[in-house]
Amino acid sequence: MLRAPTTPTLKLILGLGLCSLGGAMLYAYFKNKDDEDELEGSENDLVTQKPPREITIKMTVTNDCIPLVVGRNGANLKIIEDRTGARIRFRELDSNNQQCEIRGTEKGVADAKSMLMRDIQRSPIVKEEMYVPHSVYTKIIGRCGECLRDICRTSMAKVSVESGDRVESKHPRKIEISGTKAQVNLAKKLIEDKIKEDEEMQRTFNEIEAKREPRRSPTNSMTSLSSSQTSLASIYPQKEKLPFGDVGDKPMEVYVSAIASPSKFWLQIIGPQSRKLDELVTEMTSYYNEKENQEYHKIEDPYLDVVLDLYFVDYGDSEYVSPHDVYELRTDFLTLRFQAIECYLANVKPNLSTDVENWDQQAVSKFEELTQVASWKKLISRVVTYKARPKGGNHIRREGSPLPGVELYDPSEGVEVNIGHMLISHGFAEPDAPVNDVLRLGGGGGWRSPIELNGSNNNWHQFNGNEFTNRLKIL
Repeated sequence: MLRAPTTPTLKLILGLGLCSLGGAMLYAYFKNKDDEDELEGSENDLVTQKPPREITIKMTVTNDCIPLVVGRNGANLKIIEDRTGARIRFRELDSNNQQCEIRGTEKGVADAKSMLMRDIQRSPIVKEEMYVPHSVYTKIIGRCGECLRDICRTSMAKVSVESGDRVESKHPRKIEISGTKAQVNLAKKLIEDKIKEDEEMQRTFNEIEAKREPRRSPTNSMTSLSSSQTSLASIYPQKEKLPFGDVGDKPMEVYVSAIASPSKFWLQIIGPQSRKLDELVTEMTSYYNEKENQEYHKIEDPYLDVVLDLYFVDYGDSEYVSPHDVYELRTDFLTLRFQAIECYLANVKPNLSTDVENWDQQAVSKFEELTQVASWKKLISRVVTYKARPKGGNHIRREGSPLPGVELYDPSEGVEVNIGHMLISHGFAEPDAPVNDVLRLGGGGGWRSPIELNGSNNNWHQFNGNEFTNRLKIL
């Protein structure tokens, strides 16, 4: 027979039941709250997450490469966009180029650019030829091939210049260019720029020649036979000089400005300096024609009671004049290098004397006629050798002061005529074999010594002649 539970037992059972129910309810409440918080956090993350940052770059593509990049009906461009996720658009930049705009994520843009450049570089190789005037030939090559290397480096094309007989001055030179179409076009443009530059320079030279009048020979002068032809001081500009380098490889256009003999004459290099010299002479003429400037620059004691032997540093000749006919030179007129370059005619010697420096007057006159001295006839000069300056007289033997031996050519008949050979054919000279004191040097500098006045050393001065209006010095 079962007994009914007592009151304490009921209370205990009821309490345990209530506690279990409360715990279950609390567990269910907190579990639901955690799920709600997690769901709310996920929703917030989705709301606050930013899309990847987009960038835009621009690059220039030549019209020749557009078909390779875009492909048939834009197929190649669509492949690049699908693989990288970038968007590619082209806009016309100019008549020869398109601007390519690439927009997308940083990685997508970089990948798209890489794929575009790969397609551009896979352009087919083409070869083209062009002909240039002989006068531009040496400018395209440059000294030791420097200009040609610059053209190849800038355009990335291969450029080959036809070699040939350098005496055929009228013969155009063939240039072969190979590379992609864009590379070849750029190389051609660089070469055409050289041609235009040469044409502009030739127009300038023609203007100079048209304005220059023949220079009269100074009177009462020793024609610089015993003059030192040195620069004045280290503070004054150096002489212009013929370029050192590969002997005989660099022809230059020159004027013969003064002659003592075929073994001693002076050249002016035709170039930008020619125009600067003419401008300088014009400015000096205007300046020294003013009476107040003449008064300010007039010569004072102790030079008033002597005869001055003035050496014209831009021409090479000299003249005996009175101190009253010359004026001190304004210092800013010294910025231009002295233009007269002393040379000797290589590979010839007098036929009537064993002394290579002693030429008879008829030979000198013929040389003056062939070169049209101081009449500004354009000649071609090539440095073929050097020799040491002679000892004695006003010359001081110094290292680095060789005299250039040149060959002169007259191009006026369409073919370069060797003036030395003309002297030989007319019986005024004979061939000269190389001798031991001839030097072949790769460098050297100008030679300077004290100025002499009446045989004694004095302070250095420089004067300007009222009639010649040219830079000169006391000898």
